[in-house]
Amino acid sequence: MSQANSSNQIKNQSPNSPFSNFLADLKSLYPNFRFQPGPRFLFRPPNTIFYEPNNSNDTNNSFQDFALQLLHELGHAVSGHRNFQLSIDRIKIETEAWHAAQTILKNHPDLQTKYHLFFNQDFAEAHLDTYRRWLHQKTTCKKCGLTMFQDKNQTWYCPHCDLI
Repeated sequence: MSQANSSNQIKNQSPNSPFSNFLADLKSLYPNFRFQPGPRFLFRPPNTIFYEPNNSNDTNNSFQDFALQLLHELGHAVSGHRNFQLSIDRIKIETEAWHAAQTILKNHPDLQTKYHLFFNQDFAEAHLDTYRRWLHQKTTCKKCGLTMFQDKNQTWYCPHCDLI
């Protein structure tokens, strides 16, 4: 996405909206990272954080949710996350990113005050639950229902069906 398109999408959010102001504050506090609008919240190493531009017609996309998701992606960035080898590592780095988001917010009480932000553990757990469900589905043997394990080559094995 071009820089011009990025600027236009931010302008479409209203220059004085909490979304735009919060984004500007994060850019100022973390100048080593690039914040770009994208189709979803995502950290792309080494330094690009994508965010979903606010849709003012979407009542489910509150500022609090936007801010926490953006802080979560910033959490990946400041934690130095690059990729994961094993599927279980995905839950580990997602958990680390939520902890980093909480720490970022705690280390910047001015953001908490200015934007009336608080770290919502239930919100973080709901997002972590999506990864937990994904891992459970991925690790369940389709033949017998036992939990499979993954080797260092990222191959899945069922202790009953594959090792007998």
